Amino acid sequence: MLGIVLALLSAMSFGISQIFVRKNLEKSNFIYISLTVTIMGNIILWPLALKFTDLNTVNPEGLMLFVLAGLLAPGIARLFYFKGMETAGISANASIFATYPLYTSIVAVSLLGEALTAENWIGLGCVIAGVIFVGRNVNRTGTQSNKIPKKGLIAPVLGSLAIAFSQIVRKEGLNIYNQPLLGVAVGYSTSIIVYILVIVASKQKSRRFSRKDIQLFWKPGVGIAAGWLLSFLALSQEMVSIVAPVLQTELLFILFFTYIFLRKLEKISIKLVASAILIIAGVILISIN
Repeated sequence: MLGIVLALLSAMSFGISQIFVRKNLEKSNFIYISLTVTIMGNIILWPLALKFTDLNTVNPEGLMLFVLAGLLAPGIARLFYFKGMETAGISANASIFATYPLYTSIVAVSLLGEALTAENWIGLGCVIAGVIFVGRNVNRTGTQSNKIPKKGLIAPVLGSLAIAFSQIVRKEGLNIYNQPLLGVAVGYSTSIIVYILVIVASKQKSRRFSRKDIQLFWKPGVGIAAGWLLSFLALSQEMVSIVAPVLQTELLFILFFTYIFLRKLEKISIKLVASAILIIAGVILISIN
């Protein structure tokens, strides 16, 4: 029971953090938001990783896989997440991102030779249907005051792909070197390098990263890091097959908090809520072993 409660708290922490980001989204850009959130995560995660990891058992191969996983997510995936929040709105963006288990399953079947049960295939169908409904809903009504073109969904789709491949790489890294807290911290550090390189290469010189970005987005940075920690605690108390589906309720928390706090910024239709529920149901079925 404790594991389920921790997983729900994790999902809620992730959800409310995205609300904080959305409220100040127009005051910065997706690159600086990603950098700020990741800086806060490093400040929180590294002391814990060093305290609870036996550094005498460090495995270089496992660390390299953690670096690669971190490059994909949170690195690239976080950039696409906050870019998707700009182009598709918080609700549609979160709905598309929740589909990453679909891509993970496809890769597992095609490359790793894993077999899927009937429930898994039904879940895949539900996720695909949910994504289609999200796309149609966004095109007809939009999540904001203006209609959103289909290309607005490109960023969340690419981001969910990055998360899917990251999960596979991270799982392989944990099979070699089972230190999840250190793995997340390494991934966060890798992400900072990614964002700095993106900033240097970016042609957008209109404004610099400043103290204002920290002031606006340190709270969601803390919330997202707390979500990671709570999810690990949940996994330490309960089976993965139970925790993973509960964590997917993050999408419902986002929809709920959006309705409560962001009514003037975002529109949530019944069709979008139904699509989100269909996606969550599909993800739960995919998670069944």
